[in-house]
Amino acid sequence: MNVLVLGGTVFIGLHLVRLLHRQGHTVTVLNRGISEAELPEGVNRLAADRTEPAEVRSALKKAAYDAVFDISGFTPEALEPVIDSMEGRIGHFVFCSTTAVYAPSDVAPVRDDFPLHRGPDASDYARNKVVCEDMLMEAFSDRAFPATVLRPPYVYGPDNKLKQREFSFFARLTQGRTIIVPGDGLTLFQSVHVDDLAAAFAAAPGRTQTLGHVYTVSGPQAITINGYVRTIGEVMGVSPETVHVEARDFEALSQRLGISDQDIYPFEWRVSNVYAIEKAMRDLDWTPKYDMRDGLAMTYEWWKAQGLDAEEWDFSHEDRAAGIIGR
Repeated sequence: MNVLVLGGTVFIGLHLVRLLHRQGHTVTVLNRGISEAELPEGVNRLAADRTEPAEVRSALKKAAYDAVFDISGFTPEALEPVIDSMEGRIGHFVFCSTTAVYAPSDVAPVRDDFPLHRGPDASDYARNKVVCEDMLMEAFSDRAFPATVLRPPYVYGPDNKLKQREFSFFARLTQGRTIIVPGDGLTLFQSVHVDDLAAAFAAAPGRTQTLGHVYTVSGPQAITINGYVRTIGEVMGVSPETVHVEARDFEALSQRLGISDQDIYPFEWRVSNVYAIEKAMRDLDWTPKYDMRDGLAMTYEWWKAQGLDAEEWDFSHEDRAAGIIGR
């Protein structure tokens, strides 16, 4: 296939480009050309800033592709010129959304047809992704625009640009630091390994049953905060020391230190998030390769091989937090 990846040099897009190239496809990436990345030999590059619609339209005005993967579309303003430019000249458009679009639910697991978060308390990120999905589903319904939407939760693995996630825990335990856990640590969350997500994207084109549909794409299991920390300890061969801080005190601690909750614990910790992936497995003929333990073990080995275990980290805010909670 002749394919285009919007993004393609950072994390999810980079892993997708590498996979598509290994599969023998002709790959072109479109991005600003700012992020440095070692792309496979033969990958073509187009330069355009998605905040500048005229640049995008100019870059794509004569293009035609069997499949387009939109990894960098975060707002309707960025998506609209792509739809306009690609209409009638692509075989399949696969859009990266997020499980953040789901409204809070009293039921688990959350399924693909659950209500979306359209309320005033939705984050800008979630709200924009909802509008992007609406645009694509409307284009499919009105004009048969060949769109499929994938919704991943937290993505982890090699090349993660959000270093405060799994990499920060590797660093903490490498340094023998105590892990601060919000609440009782029993909140569940679900992640997907970047290579499993890339495989799901690559599986979508050509499957007509996926057109006009949305799919949650995640790892096979949810894990508690406590389980996550223990699992990282297991793959590193250490026994983590943890301290639990009651939810109300944890929020007060962040405010007192003038930092975000995510500076100490980088995932949702107030409510559990658990997702069903049977629809994606069936329609994409896709199965995640990594459970949480295997995925973290693979990522930890990559992290060490890159020499990142010698990287300097500033955990001074946690030292101050430890002083406040008496550790």
